[in-house]
Amino acid sequence: MSRTNLVMARVGRHSLHPAWTANAQTRNWDLYLCPYQPLAPQESQDCTVGEVIVGPKWTGLREVLRRWDGWRDYEYVWLPDDDIFASQATVNRMFELAKALHFDLCAPALHETSYYAHYVTMRNHRCFARRTGFVEIMVPCFRASALSALLPTLDGTPTGWGWGLDSLWPKLLAYRNTGIIDATPVLHTRPVGAFRDEVLARRVRAESDQIMAEHDCAQVHTTFGAIAPDLSNLAMSNEALTALLADGWRYLWQSEPAVLPWLVRAQQPSAGWSEYPIAGQPSCPVR
Repeated sequence: MSRTNLVMARVGRHSLHPAWTANAQTRNWDLYLCPYQPLAPQESQDCTVGEVIVGPKWTGLREVLRRWDGWRDYEYVWLPDDDIFASQATVNRMFELAKALHFDLCAPALHETSYYAHYVTMRNHRCFARRTGFVEIMVPCFRASALSALLPTLDGTPTGWGWGLDSLWPKLLAYRNTGIIDATPVLHTRPVGAFRDEVLARRVRAESDQIMAEHDCAQVHTTFGAIAPDLSNLAMSNEALTALLADGWRYLWQSEPAVLPWLVRAQQPSAGWSEYPIAGQPSCPVR
């Protein structure tokens, strides 16, 4: 098999997946479309199109992942939403870095102009990649063996919306080898969190609460470590890491100041922050 990775996308008629294959560069991934409504002919896309499965994202993916074992032959499997704009080169590089960093679960960061729900998923300008306690269900990328181990968790979302799974997966992986790749940002083009049906909204939120209660997990928006362009882990104190992250997300908290206290709270060590110093050194020489 020449292509060692798989993109499996739950798509509709307005999906942005044609952008992912828009040029003739060599790809290191195959594309499998799992449509939730009939699609126009896809002959030009170099992809496999499955049968139409009506319903939300994780309803269709759960059925395909259980019915078709072909995905198990790949090293990594990316499950993006269909409103993600990304270049072929970006997807190639994301897979390369996921493997190089030995991630079991990861995601590309969201581009600065994306609609977003969680600040930790957004691109950090000071990091090449980050080791994190949260990988959102929007664009998760799994090592195939990890996806196999986590597949039973999809039974926990009868609605098919998947809320709460992104809190559960990192815990089941012991918060190891999970992260976000800032070097390969993708653009999320549609607003998040909007429900037209309030009854469905309550069901989805209740489902998420049940997943987290049953598994004693929560959204862990902590960044455990920053990764440099040479793929080395940056050694620094909790305080230094928090300062680095704050600088890298300056564009976020300058437009939404609440992001800064959220960040500080998420990064606080279990033993609390260091005591306030009673003496300090000048930050620059006195002239």
